[in-house]
Amino acid sequence: MTVHLVPGQNAPLPSRVLRFRAVDATPVDVSALIVDGDLRALSSDHFVFYNQRRAAGVELDADGTVRLHLDEVDAAAAGVLCVVSVDPASPSGPATLARSGLSATLADESGSTVVVFDVPLVGSEAAAICLEIYRRGTDWKVRAVGQGYDGGLAELLVRHGVDVDEPTHPVAEEVPATPGPAGIPLDPAHSFERAWMIFEDAARSAASFRSSRDYAQARLDDELSATVADPSTRNSPAVAQSQARARERSDALVAEAQRKFDGETSQLAEELRVIDPLLPRSLATFESAAWTNPVTHTAVTDGLRLGELSAPDLGELRVPFCVHYPLGRPLWIVGEPAEAAPVVAALAARMLVASPAASGRLEVVDLSGSLREFTEPLGALLASPVVSAASDITARLTALSESVDLAEMAARSGIRDNLPEPRLVILGDFPHGYGTEDAARIVHLADHGPAVGTSLIIVGDSAGAAADPGVAVLKRIAQQVPTSGVLTVSDPWTRNDWILTPDRLPDHPLHRASVLDSLTGQ
Repeated sequence: MTVHLVPGQNAPLPSRVLRFRAVDATPVDVSALIVDGDLRALSSDHFVFYNQRRAAGVELDADGTVRLHLDEVDAAAAGVLCVVSVDPASPSGPATLARSGLSATLADESGSTVVVFDVPLVGSEAAAICLEIYRRGTDWKVRAVGQGYDGGLAELLVRHGVDVDEPTHPVAEEVPATPGPAGIPLDPAHSFERAWMIFEDAARSAASFRSSRDYAQARLDDELSATVADPSTRNSPAVAQSQARARERSDALVAEAQRKFDGETSQLAEELRVIDPLLPRSLATFESAAWTNPVTHTAVTDGLRLGELSAPDLGELRVPFCVHYPLGRPLWIVGEPAEAAPVVAALAARMLVASPAASGRLEVVDLSGSLREFTEPLGALLASPVVSAASDITARLTALSESVDLAEMAARSGIRDNLPEPRLVILGDFPHGYGTEDAARIVHLADHGPAVGTSLIIVGDSAGAAADPGVAVLKRIAQQVPTSGVLTVSDPWTRNDWILTPDRLPDHPLHRASVLDSLTGQ
């Protein structure tokens, strides 16, 4: 049976011998990269392409397909990335992949297609990871990735730890990888991907457990109904025995599903425990050694921890909920200012360490003074004095909007040396004290700020959204994070709901002070 995957979806593999093929409107080359648990190449010898056609368990055939014998893949490998790319010097076509029409397939040893993935692209990529084939215990699974790289194969390889002589696209400087579980390096620049994979595994385990439990209950209901269908035997000993056996079968099925789920969640909890001290501070818990040990390097990381996800029917399972950083849209912390302050401080602390700068990172509006405990220790990071009067809001927002516009013009003109440092703008007490034009300026910042490194945290009540068009737009485009009540998050793989509990700054005064001091290097 052929499985058609969508981005992010995974599936078990029915065969250990596979053939990877890709078809695109543009002529493409296929290759494969054998990687560890952080998607870093085991070595340059583990990249299989036209100049190096073999590695253990992976071979590029003359017909332009990659053949995989998964039982022969290096025991240190966590997976194999199936890659397509175009030759930028090819005279036969454009040096980018087609925006639509790229299709990746896996076939088994008999030639039957077992996986199809139509890879979505924006149209500027010269290389893409189509599929990730990865270990899960003694089994292998496949995940639809669809990650494109404008800089082509060179950029893709550099980002996955392969040295190349001449990258065709500039890439961010990466910090040294930290040894992870069982010697596997954990690269801060790819930590978001690691955390997201744990969430995916938790989501699929939870969905499997719920499905088994619901099936057991549905079967029990059917069997119990069948035993009482005949009124003449409804109260007989035979019916009672049939009902008891039906309940036993149901209990056994649920118990087996629970045993499997408990084992999988224990494994995930252990993985989280092991990697937490190795994650960058933007993703680690505040109890992590990353927040207490001296910072020995400046890490530009790719993710931000918002809080933890749980589900009432899943017991103690807790997984981190993370988003990409820099943010593509504002965070709106919904709630009363005093109640929201610990959540705002926690998220702001993570954002400040995600792309650190020496000074001038922070712009704050705090009419109620609820954020004072957070902002006062961070004077060195303030670009301007905290706005504490409503009459000063318009001037500050105007200045910020003009700064973003100038930075955007400079970027479009190729003048990148004078771009401002990344900034975090916290707008407290919103929308009270803000005018209609102020809301429009904030929408402008939300639309144009991310491109030049300006991130927004909005704090306040969203109940007035219907009355002000600008507020309504912000409510629609922002990622809302509640400080009270419940926010359900549907995972993208199984569409099941999870409850988000946002992170807060530590309650203990000394622990909280230690976190804040670390932001200014004290």
